[in-house]
Amino acid sequence: MKRSIIILLLFSSHLFAQKTNVFRIDSIPQKGILLDKNWKWHTGDNPDFAKADFDDSSWKAIDPTNDIMSLPQISKNGDISWLRLTLVVDSILKDQLVMMIQQSGASEIYLNGKKIHSFGVLSKTPENIKAWSYFYPRPVAFPVEKGSVQTLAVRYALQPHIFYSSHFDWKNKFFEMELSTTANGIEQLGTNHTSPDEWHILIIGILFILSILYFAFFLFDKTKTINLYFSLYTISQSAFWFFFVHHFRLNQVEWLFWSGILEVTILVAGFLFFLRATYRLFEQRLGLFYWGTILLGISNIFLDTFYYGWGGSISILIFTNVFNIGVILIAFKAAKSNKRGAWIIVLGGTSAFLSWVLNIVMVYFIGDNLSFLGIVSLLSIPVAMAIYLGYDFALTNRSLRQRLVENENLSAEKQQILSTLNETLETQVAERTIDLQHSLDKLKATQSQLIQSEKMASLGELTAGIAHEIQNPLNFVNNFSEVNTELIDELGQEADKGNMEEVKTLAKDIKENEQKINHHGKRADAIVKGMLQHSRSSSGMKEPTDINALADEYLRLAYHGLRAKDKSFNASMKTDFDPTIGKVNVIPQDIGRVILNLITNAFYAVSEKASKGSASTSSASTGSASTGSAGHASTGSAHYEPTVTVSTRRGSGTRASIMGITDIISITVKDNGNGIPQKVLDKIFQPFFTTKPTGQGTGLGLSMSYDIVKAHGGELKVETKEGVGSEFFIALPI
Repeated sequence: MKRSIIILLLFSSHLFAQKTNVFRIDSIPQKGILLDKNWKWHTGDNPDFAKADFDDSSWKAIDPTNDIMSLPQISKNGDISWLRLTLVVDSILKDQLVMMIQQSGASEIYLNGKKIHSFGVLSKTPENIKAWSYFYPRPVAFPVEKGSVQTLAVRYALQPHIFYSSHFDWKNKFFEMELSTTANGIEQLGTNHTSPDEWHILIIGILFILSILYFAFFLFDKTKTINLYFSLYTISQSAFWFFFVHHFRLNQVEWLFWSGILEVTILVAGFLFFLRATYRLFEQRLGLFYWGTILLGISNIFLDTFYYGWGGSISILIFTNVFNIGVILIAFKAAKSNKRGAWIIVLGGTSAFLSWVLNIVMVYFIGDNLSFLGIVSLLSIPVAMAIYLGYDFALTNRSLRQRLVENENLSAEKQQILSTLNETLETQVAERTIDLQHSLDKLKATQSQLIQSEKMASLGELTAGIAHEIQNPLNFVNNFSEVNTELIDELGQEADKGNMEEVKTLAKDIKENEQKINHHGKRADAIVKGMLQHSRSSSGMKEPTDINALADEYLRLAYHGLRAKDKSFNASMKTDFDPTIGKVNVIPQDIGRVILNLITNAFYAVSEKASKGSASTSSASTGSASTGSAGHASTGSAHYEPTVTVSTRRGSGTRASIMGITDIISITVKDNGNGIPQKVLDKIFQPFFTTKPTGQGTGLGLSMSYDIVKAHGGELKVETKEGVGSEFFIALPI
């Protein structure tokens, strides 16, 4: 019996010792009860830790409402630990309690050994842990069981390998539980989730509208870049408050850090945009204060990111106030210099500074957050700038109206002067027009004469060649005529003798000679007709033309024409004609002039190189100038063989081309003269451009040739290399 009493007393004393550190709750005040005392903490994970009868007397005391950084004993590597608290709850409060949780990790909450809630993802594998936090705690049921003593246990772990944010004095509380009645909890939830958003939505909306307004001003007048800076400032402030509101709605702890960096960066960038706009607006020189403010803003981002605690909060307070003071000083200096509207910015900056300081005092020292003062601080400068722009626009509009009135009130005398000046100008214009018309007529006449001169020059060269060409058939006609005369005499003698066989033979020879006379007569007739056709004006009508025959004819005529002028000249002539070309519809007189001009130029080029050798330079010319102008002969004259090659090709075998046309022919005139210098290559097709000596070229040959080929729908191109020669390509559509 005595032994039983001793055992009962020992058990009672142990139970009494175990329950001495209890949290008694007899009633719930309006603001709820914060459970911040009598907690026990232990590292490790054991399901028995949740049971009501577990002995936690060896566990360490802890205040879990502290910031995690002020609790060095807490593992940041995902290790699981437990919290326990013994509550004595009045039975009257049964079914009336809710709990509101703030934490920085993942948790499972047990009441008397039963899990009643979980927040985040808790796992024995650290990589699977997801920390969950509520800036605005949500009320969840706290199902108190019968009996006054309740055991509350919390299984808990921090998410490893993440950064913890302290932006804007954010507290990463280890674990905070507040008990309240159901009615008070619902009321507090409504207050936390609705009232602040109304102010924030108002701020975001006003700033966004102002940003659109400033950007519209910039689009209307892009020379005023200050409007773009104002737009960037207001849109960044609007974006900051948008992200700021959602920052406190984030639940995953790992997102809070990056969200805070984004918000601070946007906030600082917006202030710097506005500061730059203020300097630009009042034409102030960027000085030490401006660059110091930029450095302060960058350091603020750095401190807020990498310094946990008060560093970021203090820095942002200093930066924002330095910014406000800077805007006030710049505007005040401009106001002293009589800059119009500067006093508006002074008032806006002063209002922002004073309301911001007062709001900070109320928040940090009195504990009351006056939202109205915060809104005044935030909107004072943007609204002041909007008023300034409206004021500036009104003054500009007034000035424009005054100028309009002045223009409308011009005196009759000035109007008369303008009228007289107009009449004088009209008279002068009429006189100048007549003079210009006369000059134009003279220019056209001169141009016609030059064109005719160019034609006559080429005709003269043809004539010399024709004289040589026509001599051969005439010699044949004369010779065969003399032979026929002798044969006729012999025919009479043989007829008298009655030798009919010999008579027939002689008659046959006479007939053959007559055919030869007829052939060479037609040859001479064709040469004469060709000369006449070249000399007369073009009919403008296209007709089927044998391009190969035309090119061959003009090659020989041009060669003999040059030989007639210079008996010492000699050159090789090469042809490579494509027999598949057939006849092509062209204006033969015009294409003939083009071919003759290119061949004549080629002969001129090789003649010039042959006569001057490697020591001389000559210039290319347009018109009848040399295709191979100033350049250096590649070899001495002793080893130089002047050569001109004329070739034709059809289709893909040609090196010439016409955009979009594949069925074409090309006529190529190639020489081995001195080539065309690059410095004049772009000018050779220009009218009247020539580098030949005075009197030796009109500068119209290549220009006319280019126009003729273009009129046929073709292309005229050149490839040249100094000291080697030139190659002209005529491309014509079939």
